[in-house]
Amino acid sequence: MGVPTRSPTHRDLDLTKLASLGMEVEELADGEPVDTGALVDLAAERGKPVSHYLAGLALASEVEQVTQHPVNLVVCAGKCQSWGALDVLDRATDLWERRRDQGLPLFDVTVRSCLDRCEHAAVCELRGPDGTAVMTETTARQVEDALTAILG
Repeated sequence: MGVPTRSPTHRDLDLTKLASLGMEVEELADGEPVDTGALVDLAAERGKPVSHYLAGLALASEVEQVTQHPVNLVVCAGKCQSWGALDVLDRATDLWERRRDQGLPLFDVTVRSCLDRCEHAAVCELRGPDGTAVMTETTARQVEDALTAILG
């Protein structure tokens, strides 16, 4: 794992805060898998960004994320935070909420602590019925455009 040769563009969340958020997600899960909708609802209830809960979830090894839809956006929420991963997660979950509210087909948003492409952060994978697209040096706008293209 290398690191990008370009300067970080964002600040990582404090590890203590991430651990606390991960514990909140573990409490929500209560031993069961969690899905995107449950995390969106938790964030709205607590008044915190969904991206923060997702980043905390990346560290919460006791919590399993369940996928329910044919399309799954997998985002590195580890070191990629320094290059915009939280913005990617916020934009993706905003799109998820808009699509839910409009009754459009949904997708899953899941996180990993690392996708092993650190030199090209922020990294995500867009997994669908036709295969997996790896997106590197990703921006929130690129992810929204890709999701909209694949989902219609």
